Amino acid sequence: MNVFVRIVTNIVYVQFAILIGFLIFLCFRTGSKGLIWVTVAKVLMTGKVIGYIIGRIHSIFLFIFNIEIIEQWEPSLDVRGESLFQVLEFYIIVSGIEIIIGYSFCLLGAFLIYKEWRQGKFHKGI
Repeated sequence: MNVFVRIVTNIVYVQFAILIGFLIFLCFRTGSKGLIWVTVAKVLMTGKVIGYIIGRIHSIFLFIFNIEIIEQWEPSLDVRGESLFQVLEFYIIVSGIEIIIGYSFCLLGAFLIYKEWRQGKFHKGI
């Protein structure tokens, strides 16, 4: 079972790399700003780049103000009164921000692609 999971995971990574490569090829070939935004959104959403950046900012904030958090939850702990609950809330908010920013970039890209299509940019041929 473990081998199957590794193979499927590697296939997913290869598919993502092929998709991003194809999108980058189309970006260079057409010069479309909309495709660039869609490609950036796909990389940000799938690569968890936004979550990483916000997580680093959160770590710096905790370091500057010398706030200690519980690193690992134990089954006997009540998380309602602990700082672990605050960290959980933070990561739920971060995941929501990731989704909103990613889909906003996708919508912006789709709008720009539509605008470029209406101007006849894609009728020249790829």
